[in-house]
Amino acid sequence: PLAQGHLSTFFSLRGPRRPEETMPSISSATSATPGQEEIFNRVRSRYPDCPELPPLPPSAAKWDEQSFELFVSSMGLIVPTGQGAEPVDVEEVTPGFAAGERQAGPVHIKCLGSCDASLVIPSQIYMEDRAPAGLNFESVLTKFDRCRAAALQTICATNLREMADGFGVGILLSDLEIIVEAPEPPALISVATVESEIDLPKLPLVPSRQRLVDASGNVACSATFGQLLVDLKTTRLSSNQAAYNQLKMPCDRIFGRDVPNPSTLAVKSQLSGKLAQQHAQQGKPFSPDLHRTGRYVVAPSDCDTYNTLYHPKVPSVCEHACLSTGEKFCCEEATAFFARFLAPLPPGTRLTVHMFVQLRGKRGARCLYMFEEEGKEGSCSLCAFAVYGGPLPGKIYDEEMQACSQKSAVMLLKAIAKGFDKEVPCCCGVDFNGIQAEDCHPGWQSSVGAVH
Repeated sequence: PLAQGHLSTFFSLRGPRRPEETMPSISSATSATPGQEEIFNRVRSRYPDCPELPPLPPSAAKWDEQSFELFVSSMGLIVPTGQGAEPVDVEEVTPGFAAGERQAGPVHIKCLGSCDASLVIPSQIYMEDRAPAGLNFESVLTKFDRCRAAALQTICATNLREMADGFGVGILLSDLEIIVEAPEPPALISVATVESEIDLPKLPLVPSRQRLVDASGNVACSATFGQLLVDLKTTRLSSNQAAYNQLKMPCDRIFGRDVPNPSTLAVKSQLSGKLAQQHAQQGKPFSPDLHRTGRYVVAPSDCDTYNTLYHPKVPSVCEHACLSTGEKFCCEEATAFFARFLAPLPPGTRLTVHMFVQLRGKRGARCLYMFEEEGKEGSCSLCAFAVYGGPLPGKIYDEEMQACSQKSAVMLLKAIAKGFDKEVPCCCGVDFNGIQAEDCHPGWQSSVGAVH
């Protein structure tokens, strides 16, 4: 079951709908033509037993008869996008405060018709976006989250509640990665933009990529988000193609890749290549030279409406766990960060945090974080890998990513508990030869070796 992870705040949520005393009038809610009023009334007459409908959205002014049929037959639970074949005015339909602050310029589509097509939302760099050294990952990830919500609202004219009510599906955030690209962060109180790419290659994948771009057009940092369409009733991966198409068709249309032709097919092939792109290999396992065990208790302010740790908080949680051990390597500039969500983390969850750190060399402090819930020893709730300091752009290698897999996490926790004796099956892809005995977890025996 996929009750693990995060139901992403992909869309802005509406408040509860209020029933009206009479059936809604299309002309009272939209700038509809008399012809559309006639279509609406004709469709409504086919459902005499239909209960009171919610108010029609402004987009109903662009609906055809099939769209009215869908709205009425679903008792208002499914709201069509209203996007026809004509270009969509993205500036008009994007929420005015999409990035969390008043926008400083026009919203537009960049690289229309290419594999790099994105919705560009103006933003600004405030004090909260900067850390003592570099960018504040928590703040930047929050900014990205707001812009992803705005992008899906703009592109698909829907939100999480409508997808849940109409199709019984939600969107699960499985992992995220953020990389610092530029040697200097954007200046305080400067104009910036957030570029959001949304790709729906095949059910149930809903991946997205985002970039924070400074006033000079330089990419300050980039991020990728692994997201999956899930069935809310079973908490398993969704096979609901109609729900997926509700997102995919308008997305392809607004990014100019909906018409099947050689050019579009080439673009979709390039998108598949981006999705399958692998991290560079360093040619050897992750080799820490220090092990520390920290503690963290999840606070209510760390969590979202889904009663679990809000994903932008994870880099800050890792910093707190590091500092709880007396180590300060996390005080260097964060240049790369990856997190994989394996289980919900509600308020009050007490966590033991195992940190395996590689300090030698000139690639910064490279730390594998493993969060083990107290009372559930051997079960990993969250894996993360962070790089502090080192060269830019930041980089996480394929071997380090593999160490964050669920399989590796479970085997590594088992190895920690049993001291790496020969009876412990382990394939976590981490080489422990560099760790000194005094740095080890108390349960470790003297026979520390490579674990593959």
